[in-house]
Formats: sequence, structure tokens, C-alpha cells
Amino acid sequence: MRCFIGLDLGPSTKLALCEWQQRAFPQVKNRKVSNDSLGSSFPYAIPAANYHLTLCFLGQLSPRQHESLIANLDAISHPPFSVTLNHAGFWQRPKILFAAPTETPSLLPELAKKIRKAARGAGIAMEKQEFKPHVTVARKATSELLPPLTLPEITVPFDAFHLFESVSTSSGVCYPIRQSWELQPDLSIRERLRQGIY
Repeated sequence: MRCFIGLDLGPSTKLALCEWQQRAFPQVKNRKVSNDSLGSSFPYAIPAANYHLTLCFLGQLSPRQHESLIANLDAISHPPFSVTLNHAGFWQRPKILFAAPTETPSLLPELAKKIRKAARGAGIAMEKQEFKPHVTVARKATSELLPPLTLPEITVPFDAFHLFESVSTSSGVCYPIRQSWELQPDLSIRERLRQGIY
């Protein structure tokens, strides 16, 4: 099972981000149009259903790693937060276009750090890469693409993180959610007792 931990964007957010991508990069088409009319080497848009923000890439998991990871993730406590996607960028090596925040709330990298620790505790090797929160909107992008015509301004609330599986199908890759964990506000002991949370 090839997996990653990430944050899902709600349907209305995915639609708003997709509409922004179409306005900002009109030369980027969906994969079928790109392949049929331009050739497979041209940039193509990611389906809106696949939009997500990766917290930790896990790779191929063994059953034992999966079981241990779930137990470790069950123990994570973290408050909900929001992220404003208001920047667009291009990375040459993976050839992707993305939307990202110009200012990252501290709760986002803190959650990513907790999840990476949980993964290491399950015996999963972690690459030493700087955490750069982003949502990929197009692949096979090159530096020849024109700058975006507009920048996004989309605030996304997050109240859960998820275990996604990467599944290859005849129509492309999809990312079904296999398990979810709610983010809970930090509450005082008195408030936790009042709400029956132990």
C-alpha cells in the first residue's frame, strides 16, 4: 500500500482552487486535452478531486508498519487551524505548478513534525526535506509557462488529517482516504471534563 498523510480540501475549496488555476494559467489544460492536441510532454492540470496538502510522504507500507503507524497517529493531539493559499509557484525539478501560503501558521509545520515522528516510530524511513506546504495544481510544467494572471486568495480551514492511498487506475492516479483523525481544540482540564473528554 503506497501512502501519504495529508490534509484534504473541502469540495467548495477544491472548486475555487480549480477555477483560480483555469484563470491564472489558461494555457494549462486537463490531461486528456493536453494529450490529444498538444502531446504528452505539455503541462496538464491536476483533477480538482486530487487536490490535497501533503504532510508526510510514507511510500510503500508493510502491514506491520501500517498497524504501528495507525497506533502512533491515534495518539496525536493537535488543534484545528486555517491556511490561506495566496501565492503561486513553479518548481523545476518535479515540474509542478502549485498554490501555497505566503505565511505559514505555526500549527501546520508543528502537525507535520508530529506526524513525521509518528512515522519514524513505526519504522518508516523519512527523507530529510524541508517542509514546504503547497497544493499541486498542474504537472509537467516548465519555465516557459507565463506567470499567473492572478494569485489565489483562498482560506482553507482544516479540522482533520488523513491517511491517503495512492492508487493507479486506467484514467490516472487517485488518492482515496483510508483513515482520518480529527483535530481537537486545546481545552482546559475543566472543559474536557465538562464535555466528557478524558
